[in-house]
Amino acid sequence: MQPVSLSDWKDWQANPVTKAFYQAAIERIEDAKEVLSTQAGLELSEDNFLRGFIRAYREMFDFRIDDLQEIANVN
Repeated sequence: MQPVSLSDWKDWQANPVTKAFYQAAIERIEDAKEVLSTQAGLELSEDNFLRGFIRAYREMFDFRIDDLQEIANVN
């Protein structure tokens, strides 16, 4: 994997497709939270799935360019 430059990273973050993707992720998180708020405790496996789903989507927002550079250095 080729390292990502800071300039490329900022361009990608400013791209309308990227912004739409992140907005869709936010909406999915909110939908999952809504389901949990009304149905938590009814089905443990569903609760666990939704909790993991929310955590995974939130982790995307914590991704930094340093993370990509570390991946590039490993490969």
